[in-house]
Parts: sequence; structure tokens; C-alpha cells
Amino acid sequence: MPDLKAPYVESRDRLHALIDGLSDDAFNARPSEKSWSAGECVVHLNKIAKGYLPVMEAAVADPSAPRGEGPFRYGWLSRRFIASVRPGSRNLPTAGAMKPPEAAGLRSDIDRARAVERFDADVDRYLAVIDASEGLDLGRIKIASPFLSLLRLPLGAFLDAMGQHSLRHVLQAERAVAATRGA
Repeated sequence: MPDLKAPYVESRDRLHALIDGLSDDAFNARPSEKSWSAGECVVHLNKIAKGYLPVMEAAVADPSAPRGEGPFRYGWLSRRFIASVRPGSRNLPTAGAMKPPEAAGLRSDIDRARAVERFDADVDRYLAVIDASEGLDLGRIKIASPFLSLLRLPLGAFLDAMGQHSLRHVLQAERAVAATRGA
């Protein structure tokens, strides 16, 4: 069973290391017109969390949720979904509801303090969901994606995937900052 908390904590730590001393301009600089800025990466993660967290919180708060001990096994679709959002996996198109606000040119207009504060709060909520899921059967509790209702996967698979997805986009934010600094 993977340590579900580790990618969330690593994402938060890496993001704070990245933005420490970073100007708002650098946070919003885009490597190209088709690439996201660090700020856009953070806003994307915040939009994802806004959809998933209420569903996850409701699932772990359900007193009738099945109980069980890991390790939990997931089917082919769940494993494929997790693999598709890991760092280093192939880029997938981003659906409209998950996209950051439109930006023109090589600069986005993201309020850094607000975006990072929201990101931190969302990470805390994910970690609380993981704590609250202790003793629950993360392989049998199924939830639907708030962005694609036909996609119903085990809660544990979504928790794993969202942590990996968070790390993926924080690494993308690091690359965006490095590229715009000429590194």
C-alpha cells in the first residue's frame, strides 16, 4: 500500500521551496504561450481539489462505509488512471472545468498569496481525509469523479491519483520557473 500522504506533503514542501523569494512576475511567467506558469499549475490543482474534496469528505464521513484493512487492490482502470496522472506520464488534455483562467501571451494573472493559501488548505483537507479513512475499505468505497461522472473508482485509487497529480503539477511549476529564468 502506498503512503497516501507522502505525495501531498512533498507537493506542499516543494511548492513552498519554489516560491520562497519568488516574485509575482516569476510565479506568473509562462515558458511559452502554450505552457502554464507556476501560478496556473497551482490554480489547476485548486480547481481539481474543489471538485474532489467534498466527494471524498462525504465518503469518509458516511457511517455505513465498509470497513477493512489494507493492502487494497485496485482493478485495471484504477491502476491505469493512477498511472496516467503520475509525474512523468504523458500529457493529457485538460477539460474546461479544470483549466486555469485564460491568459494571453507569456504571463498569467494569478494572485500568488491567494492561490498558495488555497493550495495549502486543500492539502490539509486531503491529509484529513486520509486520516479519516483509517479503518475504511478504500478498495470497496467507490466515488464518482466530479468532472466525469461515468468514472467511478475506489476512494483509495482517487486519493493515490490526486496525490500523484499534485506532485506532477508542482514539478511542472518548477520547470516553468526554471525555463522562464533561463535555467
